[in-house]
Amino acid sequence: MQKRAVILFATFVCLLSCKKSEAPAPATSALPAATTTATATTASAPANNAEDLVGIAQGAIIVRNPDKESLHPAYMMLDESPIHDWVSAEGRATNLAFVIELAERSAIDHVEFDTASSELDTHAPKDLTVELSDTSADAGFKPIAKVTLKAKEDGQTFPAAASVQGRWVKLTVLTNYGGGVTQIGEFRAFGKKLTNTPLPSVTGAYATTNLFEKLNLTQNGTTVTGCYQGGVEPLNGGIEGHVLRFTYHTDVDKGPALIVFSPDGKAIFGGFWKTNGVEQNPPFSAFDGKRVGDKPEPCPGAKPEEVISKALTEEKRLRLYGINFDSDSDHLRDESKPTLDLVASVLKAHADWKVTIEGHTDSTATPEHNQTLSEGRAKAVKAYLTGAGIEAARLTTKGLGSTQPVASNDTALGRAANRRVELVRE
Repeated sequence: MQKRAVILFATFVCLLSCKKSEAPAPATSALPAATTTATATTASAPANNAEDLVGIAQGAIIVRNPDKESLHPAYMMLDESPIHDWVSAEGRATNLAFVIELAERSAIDHVEFDTASSELDTHAPKDLTVELSDTSADAGFKPIAKVTLKAKEDGQTFPAAASVQGRWVKLTVLTNYGGGVTQIGEFRAFGKKLTNTPLPSVTGAYATTNLFEKLNLTQNGTTVTGCYQGGVEPLNGGIEGHVLRFTYHTDVDKGPALIVFSPDGKAIFGGFWKTNGVEQNPPFSAFDGKRVGDKPEPCPGAKPEEVISKALTEEKRLRLYGINFDSDSDHLRDESKPTLDLVASVLKAHADWKVTIEGHTDSTATPEHNQTLSEGRAKAVKAYLTGAGIEAARLTTKGLGSTQPVASNDTALGRAANRRVELVRE
């Protein structure tokens, strides 16, 4: 096989690798003799509202990675895009065990694999095991399924042992179809979260690889402000679940960005798209890092209110991060109030401004439902702002449903970017 170009900086893989003080997971993981090999069922792609428990968007993170020299990094089989695949190191294609820490203790009822992206049939994985531990990343694993995959086929779904619950998933690639490398487009696990632990405050100083090097964050509700090395404007974003969304802007690049936090909030993984347009599989520049201090360094430059004011002055449009609603509802969460209070402050300082509040949804549900939902969410924002002292005559609402996506609706991260509120200055 011609070596595929590594599309990400190699240093971005360190978060997904073992820490120096940690031993890698055993190369093989034998299941009890009574466990039989599962047969894949015919399956279509999972519904957009299905929650992939091992997906990056859910805060899952690879904590044991035996393939640190892989041609494509291991996180690519967890990003919900079957096109971005993990490709093992040359000559190290089998007997590889990855351990994924879930954001919450969970029960898994089925797993799914995509392998159509394999360049050759021989590069496709064949025999794999999936196990779950409620103890740690290194012990206590119980079998979920032992599976045999078909070569070059997406949507291969297998039932899991219903009685197994835990926090750490071990995926072991035992064999492939004979090639010198193994490729997996996507690994997914579906089921139910058994706990709901709020993400700790992300306020702190972080050290990251390449992209930022230094990152300082301050959280207030869902509003997150801060700065990063090379940024030409302050970071002004919002957090939903384990994902922080903001606009990355340097002298060289500008685009939608995200950071995914580990369950304890101390490790980060993320990237940004170098485009503001919609692409099916946009380029993703990954980075990783860890918290090095609970107190962020002072950030120079504009305050959050000034960033909002500048956007509405110069571009006359602002994508609001940090406005969160209950699922499939127009009920504003209390955590959104700090962001809305910033907007109210800016509008009070510019009494002549009139703005349109746009509500946008992802493509889950019907167009009619999404239209109604987006209208309700825009009206909820207006109601808050009028309650904060902004004249209703200055505020117009518009629901656009899922008609103006800013990212692909094929992944949870893309759908999160599409669920948004925007302000347009008239």
